[in-house]
Amino acid sequence: MSRHILSKKDYKNFMQRLQHFNIDGTSMADIEVDSNKKNEIYYFSGKPIFYNGMPTLYLINYLKIRTHTVTVDNGAVPHLMNGSNLFAPGILEMDPEIKKDDMVFIKNRDGLYIAIGEANDDAQNIMSTRKGEAVRILHHLNDKIMKDL
Repeated sequence: MSRHILSKKDYKNFMQRLQHFNIDGTSMADIEVDSNKKNEIYYFSGKPIFYNGMPTLYLINYLKIRTHTVTVDNGAVPHLMNGSNLFAPGILEMDPEIKKDDMVFIKNRDGLYIAIGEANDDAQNIMSTRKGEAVRILHHLNDKIMKDL
């Protein structure tokens, strides 16, 4: 792997990739990238912020994302930390702008982002029915990504 600071052009492209996830990363400078045949990892201040095409929890907690957020109750937290998908009864609040297949950022009651997932339905439907699996988890605090980085 060869780790280096992004050029201005690559930085601009990376910011566009973040915008795809509704993330404004313009407050970050001197972003580094480290890549090989298997992995592409972006770093800011020594912390991995983007791993193989997906934002990491380091990035989400650093920037305190304000859109596409889901707040869960304390009962859901241990299940999410073990990689379980999020079920609607465990949701306290959900950004009403979330649509099916959107990437969502899940936080506990204290505001710490603990998981990233993909919405199984629109927020309006999830919150009105309050039943079933609401979010498929893609990344959580205790997963391989966090342990390997």
